[in-house]
Amino acid sequence: MANDTLLVTGIHREELSFGDRVSALVDPARVDVMRIPQGIPQTKKGPGEHFYSSAQHREIYLQLGQQVKHRYRLMIDLHRGLDETGRCADVFCHDENFLRCLGERIRKLSGTSDIRLIHIMSPDTRGVELNDEKVAAAEARTWIPSKISLSKFPLYVGLEVYLPTDSDGKEDDWKFAHLLISEIQACAPH
Repeated sequence: MANDTLLVTGIHREELSFGDRVSALVDPARVDVMRIPQGIPQTKKGPGEHFYSSAQHREIYLQLGQQVKHRYRLMIDLHRGLDETGRCADVFCHDENFLRCLGERIRKLSGTSDIRLIHIMSPDTRGVELNDEKVAAAEARTWIPSKISLSKFPLYVGLEVYLPTDSDGKEDDWKFAHLLISEIQACAPH
């Protein structure tokens, strides 16, 4: 196995350009990039849209799972969101040890934006205790099929970088995402 980390960009087609900018910064000797040029549209909020959006998400992730099965130890699913208050990030994972490790590493970083760790819950899991003044923690359930989001091999990590505008960001935003990718890699189980 050449690389043990896969960075996935373009699940949502509106986020592909941001993913291209960030993936240009990763070391191809350490990270493979899967660029999805025809991803699904971002979730619509209208009546009846929930069914179609959840079906589209489920299908694209099941296809992704088939393509990466047993090839990587870590899969980072990169997304870009909007937060008008400033750059921040959410990191989603089901593995409590990974989240604790990442929380410790983030606490040691200076000059980072707000980063929230989110524990992906299965129906039978309890919460994880990670809160402190710099690293917030939350719990979530996801539309991503559990065979992907709760997988141990590869470990699924969702990375949502929020920017203050609906653009592809600037160099500092791409570097911020790249830094988080490096920290995520450092905490992935071997």
